[in-house]
Amino acid sequence: MMIRISDYIQAIRERCPSFKGRVAGASAWAVDSLVRVEAPDLPAAYVVLENEQGGEYSLNGEYLQNVDVSLAVIVQVANTNNEELRGQGDLEQIDKIRGELFRAILFWSPDPKHLEKLAYDGAEVIYLDPERMAYRFDFKTMYRLDYSDTYQEKLYKSYPDFKENDIELKQDGLSEKIKVLLDQK
Repeated sequence: MMIRISDYIQAIRERCPSFKGRVAGASAWAVDSLVRVEAPDLPAAYVVLENEQGGEYSLNGEYLQNVDVSLAVIVQVANTNNEELRGQGDLEQIDKIRGELFRAILFWSPDPKHLEKLAYDGAEVIYLDPERMAYRFDFKTMYRLDYSDTYQEKLYKSYPDFKENDIELKQDGLSEKIKVLLDQK
């Protein structure tokens, strides 16, 4: 199972007009956070895989485990009014972007066969200065690991092929039909 951040980035680029295509991954967020850019093109969004947490697993003959995944979309907006340093203008931009972002990815999955649809998990301001604000939207999803994701499948495939035969056992008027595995040799 693979979480492809690029699928989420592409969906946000296509469905959130406010960003005008300015959507990237975690490494771009790190660079932009460390390097102070004069008048950057904002708003912008950065998609980050925050956490994967395995739940209880089952070993009833085959491996089964649910894995919870946390994703964040970090949104940076410019302070539209440098006279007003309380962030109110920034929050108005965030409100507009929230709606676009929810309509773009909330209750959506890039791979419905393997990944649950995204659910909203909260948001918070993570950075604020006179020029910009960074606001993190948290989402969660889940996938399931099974036999096909483990070494178990490879191990079972290494076993020799067997042939099945049916045998019927009779005694004292009782009858039992069973299958017997025979080596192919």
